Amino acid sequence: MKLILDTNIVLDWLVFGDPAVNVLQVAIETKRVELVAHALTLGELTRVLAYTNLRLDSQRQQSLFEAYRRQVHAIDLGSFARDNLQLPKGFPVCGDSDDQPFIALAYHAKAILVSKDKAILKLRKRASRFDVRIVDVAELTDSLTSTKPNA
Repeated sequence: MKLILDTNIVLDWLVFGDPAVNVLQVAIETKRVELVAHALTLGELTRVLAYTNLRLDSQRQQSLFEAYRRQVHAIDLGSFARDNLQLPKGFPVCGDSDDQPFIALAYHAKAILVSKDKAILKLRKRASRFDVRIVDVAELTDSLTSTKPNA
């Protein structure tokens, strides 16, 4: 199962240790899921880790980023960029432009986007018309606990 984690999910996992993502953490550790990222989504994580309200010094920011980076497979999509997401006509547009690269990456990587962001979750039905699956943590947990690990 290929997953794209939105930045808030990464924060819940690596910064806050939210128990809601424990099943995800186990799935990552046991290689039941593959995390996919792109330079755009990694850049967003770097930017968010520097938010002053998180109170993370630069060394902690770097160590969290590196911990995440070790877990993901960063893909290269050629000219894929914030101003060139290479999406088909009619593809849903997120109200928060910072979230659009995550949805676009899910489309290109044929991966499931895991989010708790209301602006992203609101696009589920429209994104599904383009074979993009968007789930929240509870849905992902249900999916991971209802399937058997790879043999």
